[in-house]
Amino acid sequence: MSRDISKDNLREQFNLLGVNVGDAVLEKCAELCEAHGVDEEELVETWMAYSLSKLSGADPTLDSLRQMARACFKAVALPTSSRPPATATASPLVIYNAVSSAPTMDDDILSAYDTTPKTKGKFAGSTVRTPDNVKVTNTSRSPRATFSPASFSPSAGNVSAKYLQRTNAGDVVFSHGDTKGRSWRPADDCRLRPAIQPLAGAPPVPADARYMFQQMRDGAAVLDYSVDWLGSQLVTKHDLGHPTRLDSASPEQVWVVGRVCCDGTGRLNPCSVMLEGLRSLSSGVATPCNLRLLTRYSLFPGQVVALQATNHSGEQLLAHALHTDVTLPLPTIPPRLGPAEELELVVAAGPFTQMDTLGYQPLEDLVAYVRLHRPHVLLLIGPFIDCNHGLVADGSLAQTFQSFFDKLLDGILEPLAESGTQVVLVPSPRDAHHHAVYPCPPYSLRRQYAGVHLASDPCVLDVQGVVVAATSVDTLLHLGKEEISMPAQSGDRLGRLASHVLAQQSFYPLYPSDESLSVDAELWEQHARLPVSPHLLLLPSDLRFFIKELSGCVVVNPERLAKGVVGGSFARLVVSVVEDHTSVSGEIVKI
Repeated sequence: MSRDISKDNLREQFNLLGVNVGDAVLEKCAELCEAHGVDEEELVETWMAYSLSKLSGADPTLDSLRQMARACFKAVALPTSSRPPATATASPLVIYNAVSSAPTMDDDILSAYDTTPKTKGKFAGSTVRTPDNVKVTNTSRSPRATFSPASFSPSAGNVSAKYLQRTNAGDVVFSHGDTKGRSWRPADDCRLRPAIQPLAGAPPVPADARYMFQQMRDGAAVLDYSVDWLGSQLVTKHDLGHPTRLDSASPEQVWVVGRVCCDGTGRLNPCSVMLEGLRSLSSGVATPCNLRLLTRYSLFPGQVVALQATNHSGEQLLAHALHTDVTLPLPTIPPRLGPAEELELVVAAGPFTQMDTLGYQPLEDLVAYVRLHRPHVLLLIGPFIDCNHGLVADGSLAQTFQSFFDKLLDGILEPLAESGTQVVLVPSPRDAHHHAVYPCPPYSLRRQYAGVHLASDPCVLDVQGVVVAATSVDTLLHLGKEEISMPAQSGDRLGRLASHVLAQQSFYPLYPSDESLSVDAELWEQHARLPVSPHLLLLPSDLRFFIKELSGCVVVNPERLAKGVVGGSFARLVVSVVEDHTSVSGEIVKI
């Protein structure tokens, strides 16, 4: 053989799919790999897609392998003398048509009862071809093999027409700080290689984290600890004295501490607010709160508050004053940047392709931007393979989610290998190939890449002394759906929602969580808290983009790189140190 094709590797690839094959089939597969310039993994993936679409998932045989080779490899087969050396990414990805002319299981059952099989686009009674003479029709290949997946749908890898027709590519839609005249390209003569590591005191979620083993008493203990921890800080910060029990009758004003909850299963409103304190002090019973005397408040379920109130009967709290803010101070040590040094970052959040295609054109355009401008750090926040995407949810992909993700990363990281840009990958519970739990462990990759850092979700990173905190979960949107405020519809709503994250020292302070998110209470307690107020807090959301400074922390919502069937936006940021003060400037740019 001209290539080192391993039958053991072929057998392992088939075993991963639950398919047992003999030596003769493995020999034929190795022969096809050599003849058509593909590696073992791609050949097995091609067989899987072909078998599912044409042979109802049948196991490979010598005849069916020959049939697959004629149908799928004929268009790319080259003469031996002119065939280039094959690599893992040299062969284009196959796109299969979802319409199969092979008999289905329903057809087999109907024929057993002498019933006319169901047909599509044919007159009744037409002959159904057997797998031996079936041919693949309308087979096309992706015009953009770098990011397009193997798919049953020929249109899955196409570029969205509306995206191509956009006229705002590269437009700056929001600016923060001094950004006039910037080239957004670090100087080559002072190229900074920032050190990136998890911040001390904020350990990432381990790759082998266990979840779905939580018992109700453990979750209750976590909620109790949250009230105790934040409540004690509220008392200390605002010098409130010793709090009393929620259910103690008191005609005089006293301070109580508890967690906001709703008196029913509906949405929180001013008449349904209840306060739940420590079980050791209030037996776990929630006490109704009357807010009519408060002129200003912003509350949501799960928020830990300190309330000055009277409780004449012991059955209802009449609120007179409210404290909710226990924002932590900024890091005491300034970033490790010289007087003339600046740290440039680009931040983009998924989804990275439009909802009508899996072409990933916005991601390809972002990679081109990074190759041109060469920022020090590129933060990519998932989801990469969005489980809510229609073509993912309906089973259009003809390869495993993990395999597609690996090839997607090859398309991102290989072009950036010589740019000098370090890449941070933050996962998402919405990733179809990853853990659907929050907090979420880091991605697992099939190979190592230089300059690539795998973070958990959420994460707090030390980037050359700049503390960067990020999460993929749409905390702002989830809080916005549950929050009540007085005066209603006043002030900076987006800034107020973001301030809850800092004020409650948590990436996700909402409880119960949004129904779209599965939160593990024990992981949340260990990995979703803020040890300090970061210099940069990244909260990607479907809500409108912004860059705001809150209590010294710069909060950034870059929105999504792809929104619906059109392009979205990303953020470019620059951090510098001026007289021991950390300065952050940035822009939101349309892709």
